[in-house]
Amino acid sequence: MRERFSQELELVGKELEALAVFVGRQIETASSALRTGDIEAAQIVIGNDKYVNDRDIEISNACAVLIARDQPVASDLRHLIACLKAVSDIERIGDYAVHAAKRAKDVAGGMKLLAGDRIARMMELGAAMLRDSVRALLARDEGLARSTASIDTEMDGLKRDTYHDLLKIMADTPEALKDATKSLLLSRFLERMGDHAVTICSWAIYSASGEYVEL
Repeated sequence: MRERFSQELELVGKELEALAVFVGRQIETASSALRTGDIEAAQIVIGNDKYVNDRDIEISNACAVLIARDQPVASDLRHLIACLKAVSDIERIGDYAVHAAKRAKDVAGGMKLLAGDRIARMMELGAAMLRDSVRALLARDEGLARSTASIDTEMDGLKRDTYHDLLKIMADTPEALKDATKSLLLSRFLERMGDHAVTICSWAIYSASGEYVEL
């Protein structure tokens, strides 16, 4: 029975990692579509959202079944709880990739993406933080969790600088109001990618040590 539980726990980890990799690719595809106005690529990201949602439910159910059926204790129970929580954060990060893809369709329709370099950097950071936060969780690596969470400082700074720049554009160039507003909202969503990755890092520390730390 213990061997079966260990195998199924390992499978949950592999499925969680696979979903994180998939969502990371969603972010990268959406970022490329934003730069180029590639409608086809943007639509692929949007269409993949159902798959991400379905995997979220399936992985959550697998965790719940293991907890209810095998009644694990100590570190195994903590790890399952952490995985159960983290998968919801991964799904939310996927939602922000979809939001970026929708803005890519706007770009194809003539919208001017403002603060494009900062937005591209935020998406790069979001994908990296997602990848490393899940790595930290699965390896129960507190050091990696803390170093990954620290990157959120740069993410916050990018959003803050974008906010100030776009507000100035809105004030100085009224005809750019619509494009600036959409770009501003996008930057706010992208910053939340970092927040969700930081939450995963907190769950990684919980899994490793038994203490949930607000990072």
